[in-house]
Amino acid sequence: MLSYFWLSGANNKQIEMYTGHCKSTVTHHKRFLIQLVSDSLDFIDLQIGGENVIVEIDETKMGKNKHRRGHSVNWAWVLGGVERTEEHRVFLVEVPDRTEATLLGIIRTYVLPLSIIMTDCFRSYHNFNEFYTHLTVNHSNTFKDPETGAHTNCIEGTWNTIKYQIPPRNRTNSLDDDGHVVENVLNDHLGEFEWRRKHSSDLWT
Repeated sequence: MLSYFWLSGANNKQIEMYTGHCKSTVTHHKRFLIQLVSDSLDFIDLQIGGENVIVEIDETKMGKNKHRRGHSVNWAWVLGGVERTEEHRVFLVEVPDRTEATLLGIIRTYVLPLSIIMTDCFRSYHNFNEFYTHLTVNHSNTFKDPETGAHTNCIEGTWNTIKYQIPPRNRTNSLDDDGHVVENVLNDHLGEFEWRRKHSSDLWT
C-alpha cells in the first residue's frame, strides 16, 4: 500500500493519513523505493538526443540555506538536459564545478552526437560548436533568440518541476563530521525524477 501511494506521487503526510503508518515508517519506505528506482537506471537510459534532436541544457543551484556547521552541505550545482521530443527525456548530474572542462565532459557523455544543443550564453558553453550544432540565447536581452528561435524554456520548466517535487531538506547530501558524503540524498531524488520521466507512460505496468 505504501508503494502504491508513493508511485501515485502522494507526499509523506498524505501517505501517513491514507495508510495509518507513522512518519518514520513512511520516510524509511520511501527512501528505500527512491534508492531502488534510482539504482535501476542503466547508463543507456540517461543518454538523450541524437541526429537533429534538440536538447536544451542548463545548470541550477539546489540546496537549502544553512550557514552553520552541520551534517548537510549548503547547496550543489546540477547540470541537466531535456529533449524537445514527446518523451522529454532528461539527464541530471550533480557537478563539482561549472568549468568548461567539467560541463563539456558531462554533456559529451550524456548527449548523443549530431544533437542540436541550446544553452544560454554562460561562458563555459562557448566552445561547444566543435562537438554539436550549438545555438544560444542571450537572456540579458530576450527569452527567445529572434533569429534562430533558440530558447531554454523547457529545461527551466524542468528545474521548476524538480524543485517543487524535491523539498529543500532532500536537496543536500548527508555528511559525516569530516565532511565526507555518507548518503547521496540529492542524487537519489534526481534519479527518481529521471526514472519517473522515463516511465511516465507505463508507471502502472
